[in-house]
Amino acid sequence: MVKRPVLWLMLTGKSGDKIDVPAVIDSGADTTTVNVQYAEYLGVDLGGMSRKDIIGISDGRVSVSQGDFSFTIKEMGQELTVPVWYVDSENVNILLGEEVFFDMFKIKFERDHDIFELVSSKNKVM
Repeated sequence: MVKRPVLWLMLTGKSGDKIDVPAVIDSGADTTTVNVQYAEYLGVDLGGMSRKDIIGISDGRVSVSQGDFSFTIKEMGQELTVPVWYVDSENVNILLGEEVFFDMFKIKFERDHDIFELVSSKNKVM
């Protein structure tokens, strides 16, 4: 079994319904990366977003749409909006990357001691 720092996020769909989804906190990801299936659920128009190619989530370059991603951290009830790359890849569900998210929280993950903590930072960047 692989231990990972996983948070449960609550997403609000375009019709107002809510779903809970797992997200991995990924210190190796510069920006939060989300599978395109969630863009459709959220009502995000990927066609109007700027596009770029990134590396690191599969073999070679992958095209992504750049935008914003809003969610609530279920355990904390905290709402956030972070920059996002929406990607059509079987390798990605939701990866919470460093940009903005890591400025908002103090993150402690010690796999060998079964410790995972997420605490709001005093130096919040909005």
